[in-house]
Amino acid sequence: MAGWSATEITRTTVTNGSRLPQVDFVAETEQCWHCGSRLRVQKSKKRIVSTIETVTILVREIRKVCFKDSSHPVETSEALSTMVPCGQRYGYDLIVWVGLARYHRNLQRKEIRAELLQKKDIILSDGSISEICDRFLLYVEALHVSCIPELRVAMEKGYPLHIDATNEYGKGGLFLCLDGWRGWVLYATKIATENAEELRPAIDITTALFGDPIAVVRDLGSAGAKAVDQLRQKNIPDLVCHYHFLGAIGKKLFDADYSLLRKLLQRSKIRSGLRELLRDLRKSHTSDRYAGKFGQGRMRKALPALILWVLEGEGGKDLPFPFCLPH
Repeated sequence: MAGWSATEITRTTVTNGSRLPQVDFVAETEQCWHCGSRLRVQKSKKRIVSTIETVTILVREIRKVCFKDSSHPVETSEALSTMVPCGQRYGYDLIVWVGLARYHRNLQRKEIRAELLQKKDIILSDGSISEICDRFLLYVEALHVSCIPELRVAMEKGYPLHIDATNEYGKGGLFLCLDGWRGWVLYATKIATENAEELRPAIDITTALFGDPIAVVRDLGSAGAKAVDQLRQKNIPDLVCHYHFLGAIGKKLFDADYSLLRKLLQRSKIRSGLRELLRDLRKSHTSDRYAGKFGQGRMRKALPALILWVLEGEGGKDLPFPFCLPH
């Protein structure tokens, strides 16, 4: 309990008959900041608080008020306010711990619950973890906004504004405004659908916070083009992402011919035959010769690798057409 201004620690019986340590937090101020008069105890408030440092305790906050004029501001404990948000039961350190576990370590709620119970002796429900995760994101956003002056100094030579949206049909999506040089997310917001009316306010907020960009980089969608129309009118270059451009051009150039090639290979069953040959070669990999369905012959050491390269030689299984052409 080092660093607290807690005057007393006792034991108290709480809900369900469990016993928790009670910690008193007395308002540290001795004089009314408004008139300088001495203070008197106004009342005390209790609540259960969970933090990483203290685990779970019963907090009693003893508040003070001006002795002469009770309408003056009520004084509360600064030590308590630095440990846990006003009126809340989850401490800042617990919020950070849960937030990092969810968004940095990608743990699921049941995994967070298990680790908190095992390592920190803190019991949380799935709903509480979801609530804490939302609060963590709000605090991160508030921290980001508070650091904007420092960010603008770091971006004093300008920044290219990269915009992109992820949109699941019927479920809305997320719209991002990024500093393309540094990879920083400058602003993000949820969108109901990808259209200019949804995107433009986010772009306006970004430019109001960080200034006009030196250029805009976007995909080929009409929504993005309309959303940056005001920046384009200021003679700010409006650039199309090279990746999206090649994807669109590549589809126009290769789609028909590649479809024909794919059909020919499917009819010939060449790839199916190569897979079967590869399985045979793996079974007889210790032999110098092959004798099977595809004939007989001396085994070349690099033959399995060559067949595998032909079957999976597109360079990346997750790449979209036309960057991924397995046939």
